[in-house]
Amino acid sequence: MLSIKQVRFDYDRQPLFQNVSFDVATGEHAVLFGQNGSGKTTLFNLIVGALTPEAGSIERHGTLGVVEQTLEESDETLLSYVMLGDHVRFSLYEDVMSGEAERVMRAYDKALETGAYRLEGEAKHALKQLGLTHEERRLSELSGGERTRAQLARLTLQQVDIVLLDEPTNHLDVTSIEWLTDWVRQFQGTVLTISHDRQFIEDVADVILELEEGRVTRYPGNYTTYTTQKRDEARRDERAHARYVARKSELLDMIAQYKGWHLKAKATASVRNPGAQKGAANLAVKMKARVRKLEQLEASRPNRPKETAHVHVQFHAEPLEAKTWLTCEAVSFGYDEPLFTDVSFAIERNDRISIVGPNGSGKTTLLKLILGDLEPTSGVVRRHPRLKIGYFSQALERLPQEGTLLEALLAESDLSETAVRTLLAHFLFRRDEVYKPMRDASMGEKCRIAFLILYFSDAHLLALDEPTNYLDVATREQIKAALELYPGGLILISHDRTFHRLTDRIIELGDPVTVKDRDVRKAPDVEATLRTIEALQRDEQIYVDEAGNLLPFDESKQRKRNE
Repeated sequence: MLSIKQVRFDYDRQPLFQNVSFDVATGEHAVLFGQNGSGKTTLFNLIVGALTPEAGSIERHGTLGVVEQTLEESDETLLSYVMLGDHVRFSLYEDVMSGEAERVMRAYDKALETGAYRLEGEAKHALKQLGLTHEERRLSELSGGERTRAQLARLTLQQVDIVLLDEPTNHLDVTSIEWLTDWVRQFQGTVLTISHDRQFIEDVADVILELEEGRVTRYPGNYTTYTTQKRDEARRDERAHARYVARKSELLDMIAQYKGWHLKAKATASVRNPGAQKGAANLAVKMKARVRKLEQLEASRPNRPKETAHVHVQFHAEPLEAKTWLTCEAVSFGYDEPLFTDVSFAIERNDRISIVGPNGSGKTTLLKLILGDLEPTSGVVRRHPRLKIGYFSQALERLPQEGTLLEALLAESDLSETAVRTLLAHFLFRRDEVYKPMRDASMGEKCRIAFLILYFSDAHLLALDEPTNYLDVATREQIKAALELYPGGLILISHDRTFHRLTDRIIELGDPVTVKDRDVRKAPDVEATLRTIEALQRDEQIYVDEAGNLLPFDESKQRKRNE
């Protein structure tokens, strides 16, 4: 298990968090959850041991295995990397496979005892399970998704008690995410993962640990349970704060009233009228009693209901009335080997299309062919001459590397600095944050800047390649809501399965490539229904009489009519 007690860590001489405490029990599958910039990755690195806390303690009871977002460049082969997951058996394996008689004999008995001869087969099986069949490839040749799967394959050979995963679904295709989900569910040890993938959290979490404002709050259950608890918590906070405000107002009125009475009684009382003097003294006592009650109320003042900062965005599109915007006619493309051949489809006005397929099948390549960044080896891509495409790249390579966040936006628009600063504030960049250098921005911050640049594009068609990899859940939900209202067309590549509900056609890469309509019948939105019910309960009910006039609902009159 993991035990974190009173941990403090400073960043740039300022406390990032302090007095962070929580436990993850043996066999528990926990998700560390929070907004971008809350310190999740820093806390993860403290648990791993890559960083040292300023104060407090971190206890790890058992052996630790880690799956990181990035893997260091290496010329090591994929097979060797996975086999090295079991250091003891790999050392014995090298001895018995060395061909040196003395070295082989020295390791032979131990190799038999530990199963070192089976190590290569187990490593190949683990790689095959994750769709990595070319085990002689170098790590430096692997894509981001393949590197994540390589770490997962290596982890299956390690005898670990605790597994830490940092955004493990980034860059994974749907099949690999499903495999990872099953793996986490079946793992008997302790799991702590950082994730913003709502479906993954829903499927694997026993408990959610929310890191917010430098402290961790524990919420038992998965994502649905968490949102229900947060909604109930917000409702309780609102009611408690409303009661506090009402009681404070009542006490202030009473104090003011008693004070007025006391001053008036004191002014009219005389030495020869002891009754009047006593009355004035009683009013002073009552006033002081209300003051003490006000002080007690302030001492137990409830927290003001939290207003979580959200991205506010609405994408605009110029109208393009042409029926057909783009066609791919018998398109083929490949590098050393063909990725796809004779692919044909059309993108009509305001089409919404998902490009899906396994890692390495060519999703990003097909998108770049559509954009015109690549030319097909055969076939042709025809674009309407007035078609404007706004592109979000998962590598964010189109972002400027130098300058500040503010300068990056000013270069993309003709707006004034004041207007651009207002837009930056809508994307949670406030005050001096707009002067942060691009090279110092986090991946989440760069993603928000990339979306802001799309805002200025006025594109007819948005092409989004893994737009959510580094965004927290709240920002993902806001971007998804904005895309639902976007009046133009959409081409989407995403490992976030909830985003594919935005589209109604699918291009599925494989052998062969297929283009099909999606079943657009959507599952009921339970959260939206609950919000509607809450609004109906909260707002005044309006009814219409026989003449069509709107009348406020009167429960007593309605009861009489029903009797």
